[in-house]
Amino acid sequence: MLFCCSTALAEAPIVSSHSVSPEFPPATTYGSTMYRNDDPRTHYEPRRFMPIDVSAPAEVLLQQLWLTENKVGAYASELVPELRELGAALFADGQYPDAIDTYRRAIHLLRVNEGLNTEDQTGMVEQLIEAYYEIGDFISADDQQQYLFRVRKQHLDPSDPEMLAAVEQLADWHRTAYLSQLDRFRYPRIVDLIDLYADMADAVEDDEGELSRNRLPYLEGKLRTEYLLSVYPGESEEPLQVEAEQRNNADLPDLKKLRFVGFRSDNYRHGLGTIREMRKILESDPNTPAREIAEVMVRQGDWYQWHRRYAQAIRLYRSAWEAMSGQPDADNWRQAHFSNPLELPSEVVFQPGRMPLRLYHGAEVRARFAVTRHGEAHDIEILSPDRADDQPAVTRGYKYLRDMRFRPRLEEGAVVTAAPIERTYSIRY
Repeated sequence: MLFCCSTALAEAPIVSSHSVSPEFPPATTYGSTMYRNDDPRTHYEPRRFMPIDVSAPAEVLLQQLWLTENKVGAYASELVPELRELGAALFADGQYPDAIDTYRRAIHLLRVNEGLNTEDQTGMVEQLIEAYYEIGDFISADDQQQYLFRVRKQHLDPSDPEMLAAVEQLADWHRTAYLSQLDRFRYPRIVDLIDLYADMADAVEDDEGELSRNRLPYLEGKLRTEYLLSVYPGESEEPLQVEAEQRNNADLPDLKKLRFVGFRSDNYRHGLGTIREMRKILESDPNTPAREIAEVMVRQGDWYQWHRRYAQAIRLYRSAWEAMSGQPDADNWRQAHFSNPLELPSEVVFQPGRMPLRLYHGAEVRARFAVTRHGEAHDIEILSPDRADDQPAVTRGYKYLRDMRFRPRLEEGAVVTAAPIERTYSIRY
């Protein structure tokens, strides 16, 4: 899991000509980060679409397609299944440009014969996205990702598990595109993510009411986006070069820029408000298990901790501990959450996806340190690499650890300084 370091709200402003919101100092650039590979809470795998089954080699399928086309014509719907399977065979053979052309033709015929937003095309759009990934055309993959979501949204209820999966698919794409600096300007991805989750939570509320549990996954996604927003580093002059021409958002409407500035200035309040909405939903249901109440208290404590509100964080951690009193799994739950210091945030937020990152240097750093009651690394000792071998990695590993936020250790419900621990991190700078 990848962790960025949050900025204290009382910091003096730093004006940057590259930032959409220059009145806020950047906490860190995305490249200046560290992450723990063995984090026990996170098992993130980049999202991939399952391939379409192939019944014959591409040469055989191409001959069959030719015979069918001569019989029914070039625009008949009967060609779609054969084109779909031929595209899959070409993809399996690594012939990605040909697979793209084949899928695009099949999708075009399906739209001509059945309408623009038919569900039957979704499997092929998924494979088209995979093919664009393979050739490194992430701009075209971006277009298809967003088109795929529009089709699914038209056919699925907001509370449908398939709709939630579609939202998470698009959200993960926006998140990794943001981290990889796909666009010339990065901030619109944050606005799109906030809108995506907020719109879906509102749609559920319209159908089922404010206290519907089906709102919870979308509120959790919005909270993850608030963590991402909290360390917005400003805009880079040099976007990631994934192809000859990059998408240019220089002419984006001023409204989106203004909305982003508003989101950025209210980040702490909005994140806290989202968690409070989650708590209200859970606490309004008398059948909510104590474990779920404790979990949302921990989330709120983590948000306070991330923003260095130590007293509020400690109070929530204690409340979560007490909420599990008398529960049959209390000991295991408390051990999992509080027996050792845990890096924040606990959600998958900064984990890179399948696109290449802007990366100048990377290193693996092993360190020994204690974690204070306030969740800060103390008495840091870099065990490896040796300073003589990699001075920059040692210096940055030390610096990043000083800024990292931890959930502190609790003993018998009391927050304590943890004994020295050893952990290995990968750093990027």
